[in-house]
Amino acid sequence: MAAIQKLTEEHKSKGLRTFVVFEAGPEWKAEIDKLAADKGITIPMTFLPQGTGAGDFQNWKINPSVDSTILLYKGRKVHGNFVNVNRQTWEQVVKSTHEMLG
Repeated sequence: MAAIQKLTEEHKSKGLRTFVVFEAGPEWKAEIDKLAADKGITIPMTFLPQGTGAGDFQNWKINPSVDSTILLYKGRKVHGNFVNVNRQTWEQVVKSTHEMLG
């Protein structure tokens, strides 16, 4: 999340906004809040009240069996969809973000 935070701050002037959604339900609220406080994360972080059964989760076609999904979208169009992002593949997200923002 620190990398997402940094990317957001670097491109704030271009209107980049980000948020993190955990698959967990309300029972994770305290953990999410603690993580944000401990790591100094200021981007919005929340959970799915209905877990992976939420309609939005299915509408975005997010696979609940993967570790992470990053969607880049602008103007209601998905510009990038990245699954299981790690340190090695993070640069692909950064590159796609730059391309999306122009």
